[in-house]
Amino acid sequence: MNAWPARLSEALEALRLPSAQVLVLVNLVPILGALFLGWNAFDVILLYWLENIVVGCSTVIRMLFAQGRSATRVKLNGRSVDPGSRKDKVSVTLFFTAHYGLFTLVHGVFVLLMFGSQSSFWIHHEFLALKLFFVALLVSHGVSLWRNYFGRQEYLEKGFADYFWKPYARIILIHLTVLIGASVAQSVPSPVTAIVVFVVIKIVIDLAMHLHSHGITPRSRTN
Repeated sequence: MNAWPARLSEALEALRLPSAQVLVLVNLVPILGALFLGWNAFDVILLYWLENIVVGCSTVIRMLFAQGRSATRVKLNGRSVDPGSRKDKVSVTLFFTAHYGLFTLVHGVFVLLMFGSQSSFWIHHEFLALKLFFVALLVSHGVSLWRNYFGRQEYLEKGFADYFWKPYARIILIHLTVLIGASVAQSVPSPVTAIVVFVVIKIVIDLAMHLHSHGITPRSRTN
């Protein structure tokens, strides 16, 4: 009976962590845009597509600086990579860059073909909001890298291969949430309310995955 209040208390305590705070603040930007700047659901989809690029860049950094032993087995050119080989680290990182880059490109083309014509950003060529949000995402992920990956020495815990598949599951889950939210937002009397609700859901999922991926608990003294 007391489990939910305890979990809620722990979640609120976790928000004291700087990286969690920045993550939440950046994700509030689309809500503010919908409430005060007239952004629609398709604008929000374009904004969150940009996160694919930032996630890919942060993953490349993690792979290059990882010094732990890889639990994940990755094959390159038909052979298993050597977790301790610097050459294999660079090769796998380059392969990830190409593989994930193609994934992001195809996803971006899909988003533009499906929703670009209905986005006010795309229609009016108003790309300043996209640029500013991209910078905000860089700051958010940069804080996480600095505070968690380097500050808490997470680079010593995992090998480069362990990061190869991580971005895909996160991106798919987050964007399914956003796409469903955008679809619902266009079919209800108050699309702004629907945008707010689904961005909040996105924030909750994002925050939970962030804390879990870094092994952060409310009892952590540093992050």
